[in-house]
Amino acid sequence: MVWIKNVCLETGYKEVSFNKFVTTTEVFALEVENGEFKKISKKIPENQTDIIDAKGYLALPSLQDNHIHLDKGHFGGEWQAVVPASGVAERIQEEKEFLRDFLSGTPKKAQALIDLICGNGATFLRVQTNIDSVIGLDNLECVKEVLEKNKHRLDYEIVAFPQHGTLITQDQGLLRSALTSDSNLILGGLDPATIDVDIEKSLHTTFKLAGHYHREVDFHLHDRGTLGLFEINRIIDYTQKYHLEGMVQISHALALADTDEVTIKKIAKRLAELDIGINTTIPIDTTVLPVFLLQKNGVKVRVVNDNINDHWSPFGTGDLIERVSRAAEVFSMKDEKSLSQAYSLVSNGVTPLDASGMKRWPKVGDKANVLFTKAVSAAHLVARVCPERVVMFKGELVSGKFN
Repeated sequence: MVWIKNVCLETGYKEVSFNKFVTTTEVFALEVENGEFKKISKKIPENQTDIIDAKGYLALPSLQDNHIHLDKGHFGGEWQAVVPASGVAERIQEEKEFLRDFLSGTPKKAQALIDLICGNGATFLRVQTNIDSVIGLDNLECVKEVLEKNKHRLDYEIVAFPQHGTLITQDQGLLRSALTSDSNLILGGLDPATIDVDIEKSLHTTFKLAGHYHREVDFHLHDRGTLGLFEINRIIDYTQKYHLEGMVQISHALALADTDEVTIKKIAKRLAELDIGINTTIPIDTTVLPVFLLQKNGVKVRVVNDNINDHWSPFGTGDLIERVSRAAEVFSMKDEKSLSQAYSLVSNGVTPLDASGMKRWPKVGDKANVLFTKAVSAAHLVARVCPERVVMFKGELVSGKFN
């Protein structure tokens, strides 16, 4: 059991002039036991000896990265820029040439990425890991071992990702082998039209495996325009057919940026009804998904890192706050309430206050997974990307110091 004193918590929104709001805060003490909040009080009881002084830092729900690659990267090794390529298929061909040589350096690089992302405030990672004919299950075993060494600072999920195509990977028996080897693995999928060149066979294969092993599904879907929209609708159809409500996510879903608001609302309604989530990096080199329109229509949207300095992109800071700040800027979310609620995009939907200013977090019984920051509010953190941060995971400080 430990007490944390001098913790700043958000308490509401105050209208200080017409339509101008500020976030109000108060200082509290938090008792943590068995990794959960046991008490939230204005003061610490007498005779307590195990006390952490948060020195007035603001406490926020820790961050969750719902789509990150820890294999196949350059970060943590020698600097490398990207070799030009015309698209996903050409990138895959490039990848086949170096996968085996990269394996020996993967543990070091994966650890460097974990240090980066978790140091910025994340305590949960959903990790996309290659399953393919070149590397087999070796990347999976390697990444799993690194993640297990870091379980004192994070929770994680692993996606068995058929980067070279679902059909060819399954034809070689690799997806079934991966799912058999680990009962917690999530089943990945990739562009059924442009990579597998057979939408129905690809989706049938994925969902049949998911249904048989009762696994969640996570699709990488880059296809644009009407093709991508058709694939999204078919993924929804298969989710319903196989009764996988709440067990499917689509990453990128770039086609949702290529249509009108009426069509988006129709698709959003279907996504929300089956609890299908959307993960996006808020790309700035193409049309951005209508993130807040999707949220408004009940879709769970998460902003993610994806790849950081690998053979796909030399960019990425590993900071989800920077990503959500970009989202807020792109969609002109400038006022206190909008910035504050945007935080939900990187915290799995959890915010200290709801849209009306009612307190939602923390509550007694919540996991003590906390991002402490010198920001005065979540809105301030999102807008200014404040760098001073301390991270707590299940009641233990795992990154940073209170200054």
